[in-house]
Amino acid sequence: MELILVSNKEYTNLVPSIFHVFNSVEFSELNKDKVDEIYYLIFKDSKIRLSMIVGVRDNEVKSPFSAPFGGFNYVSEDIKLHQIQEALSALDNWLVEKKFQKITIALPPFFYDQNYLAKLSNSFFLAGYTPQFQDINYQFQTGNAGEDYEKLIWKNARKNLRKSNSSDLVFEKLEENNGEIAYEAIKINRQEKNIPLRMSWDQVKETAKLIKTDYFVVKSKELVLAGAIVFYVTPEIVQVIYWGDLPEYSEHKTMNFLSSNIFKYYREIGVRFVDIGISTEFSVPNHGLCEFKEGIGCDLSLKFTFAKNFSTKNII
Repeated sequence: MELILVSNKEYTNLVPSIFHVFNSVEFSELNKDKVDEIYYLIFKDSKIRLSMIVGVRDNEVKSPFSAPFGGFNYVSEDIKLHQIQEALSALDNWLVEKKFQKITIALPPFFYDQNYLAKLSNSFFLAGYTPQFQDINYQFQTGNAGEDYEKLIWKNARKNLRKSNSSDLVFEKLEENNGEIAYEAIKINRQEKNIPLRMSWDQVKETAKLIKTDYFVVKSKELVLAGAIVFYVTPEIVQVIYWGDLPEYSEHKTMNFLSSNIFKYYREIGVRFVDIGISTEFSVPNHGLCEFKEGIGCDLSLKFTFAKNFSTKNII
């Protein structure tokens, strides 16, 4: 297996489809100021088998360098284990040749493609990569958002949802040019909880030019009580990038109302999964978040981050 460095334009031509939107050239170029350099990698034997975009910062290689996850793209779904292993060997040799100190690769949660991600995880392990983090991800199957939704959720979540449904709340999908309304509600939530909001509104707007984005709010009369920002990550999966409510109105159980309506909305337009993201930090669970997400009907899947340190010794 040969590793070939290409330009971003060549990469676009050679890799016609991507595993998820965070692996796109456009997204990588948008965030290029967050790394010292970007490399576009093609892995080829008789034909192109895999590809990957990596960023380098302080002599460490990262995929992703500004996203929830990154990793390899397969060109064909019938990618074989030995081809992944050979690609990893070529990658390791390149890393040693370039004298990089470390590589970190965060994979998507397993529900994005169970078979492929199982192959990747096994191949990383055999190549000497260490599972640096093993996070718990939460996702909702929108097929469960029908008439029986209340029967599927936890008792306390059911109680909260019924309370929110009797609180004269209104769920609204915003036009793109009004998306900042949702962002401001989320910003207040993060400030009240002393949790950093890593993307500014301007950064969200710039990203939304590349990634299809939906904005939602929950209102009581004209007062915005909660907001959500959602990216389309694959044709069948959307991801809640940010959501939150105004803590002073939490007695209305606005998050239960917001989440249930988001699930119903995506069910109606044919999206299969709503990815709610991880509720762990460096693998350590936030128990309150975990219980909330599981309580509203989410399933769990593992999300691995693999890492490997290198010296200038040859890879065997």
